[in-house]
Amino acid sequence: MAVRDLLLPLISYPLPLSEAAIERAVAAAHGLSQARDAAGRFPEIPTRVSALVCEIELEAGLYFEGADFGSFLDHETRKSRFNADRLAQEFEAVATRHGVRHHCRRERRTIDATRRLLVEEARLHQATLLPMRRDDVNQQDLAVSLLFGTGRPLLVCPESPARQPAAAFHTVAIAWDGGRSAARAVADAMPFLRRAAAVRVFTATDDKPAAAEARAADLATHLAAQGVAANVDAIRKTDAHTIGSFMESYVAAHGIDLLVMGAYGHSRLREFILGGATRSILANPPGWTLLSH
Repeated sequence: MAVRDLLLPLISYPLPLSEAAIERAVAAAHGLSQARDAAGRFPEIPTRVSALVCEIELEAGLYFEGADFGSFLDHETRKSRFNADRLAQEFEAVATRHGVRHHCRRERRTIDATRRLLVEEARLHQATLLPMRRDDVNQQDLAVSLLFGTGRPLLVCPESPARQPAAAFHTVAIAWDGGRSAARAVADAMPFLRRAAAVRVFTATDDKPAAAEARAADLATHLAAQGVAANVDAIRKTDAHTIGSFMESYVAAHGIDLLVMGAYGHSRLREFILGGATRSILANPPGWTLLSH
């Protein structure tokens, strides 16, 4: 199965997505449309990007209500409308320039209604593209809603990356812990894994490295049965690394174009209290990352 239909949310307020981030998202979709090799073993596939431009309707009562509240609300409403206009125009221009099949639709909703709408829309697409602004709580909340509410994978990348994210996913890494959400992520990532030139399975070991390596090797055997060859890395995670920095280091060291991982393998409450891989990745993705729950 190929990836043919992607959703790109474009939200107008409070901070709209940059044109550079839209460019990266469309370029990634364009990369999925290309033949993988000269022999045409994986031929061109017309992947479509559906942009949903969400003009945020500001609600009275959510903001400071002082003497100038009316003028403030009017100013912010105009800003939201202006941003929505710009997002729609930039998406159309970028998608046309890349020659990507695309569709653009615009809706006006409150913030809460926008989130519900995006969850409903994401259920009708194979995956959602979501560039993430560093430590942006609103975007992280939207990502969590999409992960738990859609049954579809989420593709995140940094809006302002330290290094340019890949436009084509030639090298894919799977962060494997043997859990349910990791298994779901692998299943959701199969269209990417089959087209990749190289696949790596890595796992963080503790005081039982042999057990962790065996779990990763079992996944490699499972992938081989589906025609995907994978190398296995079992790496000792030292106290110097958080789980997020551990993954970031692995991605950088091996030139990974796409990281595949399960989201919220533990309860959200435990991740909130103790920290965890999902929260770290959503706060600061190391590059393109496919998350599934």
